[in-house]
Amino acid sequence: MAALGFTSVSKSFAATTVLDDITLQIPRGEFVAFVGPSGCGKSTLLRMIAGLETVTGGEITVDGARINETPPAKRGIAMVFQNYALYPHMTVRGNMQYGLKIAGTPRAEIAAKVEAAAAMLQLTPLLDRRPGQLSGGQRQRVAIGRAIVREPRVFLFDEPLSNLDASLRAATRVEIVRLKEALPGTTMIYVTHDQVEAMTMADRIVVLNRGRIEQVGSPLDLYHRPANRFVAGFIGTPAMNFLPGPAHPETARGAAEIGIRPEDLLPAGAGEAVLVTGRITLVERLGEVTVVHLSQEDGSTITAKLPGTAAVGRGDALSLTARPGALHRFAADGGRME
Repeated sequence: MAALGFTSVSKSFAATTVLDDITLQIPRGEFVAFVGPSGCGKSTLLRMIAGLETVTGGEITVDGARINETPPAKRGIAMVFQNYALYPHMTVRGNMQYGLKIAGTPRAEIAAKVEAAAAMLQLTPLLDRRPGQLSGGQRQRVAIGRAIVREPRVFLFDEPLSNLDASLRAATRVEIVRLKEALPGTTMIYVTHDQVEAMTMADRIVVLNRGRIEQVGSPLDLYHRPANRFVAGFIGTPAMNFLPGPAHPETARGAAEIGIRPEDLLPAGAGEAVLVTGRITLVERLGEVTVVHLSQEDGSTITAKLPGTAAVGRGDALSLTARPGALHRFAADGGRME
């Protein structure tokens, strides 16, 4: 298995720079998620690793060896696409063994690898079916199985669950986590727009924005100590609330903006410092929690997570205080202030 490295990697299409100065080291066996808004360059970076896009500048290495000019088929990298990319006329077995047959792998070895991968992914009863006879989740597992049998140095996942419904996404997410546990030495790179996938699956998350890395860290590092306003606003659902510093001078302590996550806002009791006051415009009762949206006098909206049993309703006035130590402060340039 492999360690993956990027040194000052860039990618341009004509005069448009898509990726700029990407420098990152991914140790062998790590599961890393690339996240960011649409157009931030995360899928392009994945395709550069696979060799499906050329590198404009810098260097990509696998186990220290430069792979910029290495043909895709010789990189030892397998990619799982969001649209499965299965051959419809072949059975599950045929799809999984096709790459090995092309590579000239002995028949007995092919059979053993396919059977082992099928057992790992609970596909054994489906080996003689065609893709059209499978559910979306089963087809995605076949695509993953096709990658496993090649025993690649690096696995690349390009939004593999985006075409599945919510329940199938959750189930397949569990399957990928089990796969990671079954292949502990395998390096995996996972591109997603779904924060839940990134937060629950990845060892580390790389947050990209406008072709540059904003922050790299564990899911909880990014959640609790975002490096800047962009990361603070991007990670977390519902998103962090932001308040202008000048409007809260004692709380802001010189910050241009202060941030507070919805779950860190509490109904203000008698004598407690009030951070925000507003009128409830929407109540979302989700069982365990109740999400309320408040409209402030200036027209801005604040979101708070209250207990599921909270006795609140649309039109109610509500004053909220911040949980102690939960405020985030940001400078005028967006950087985090300690």
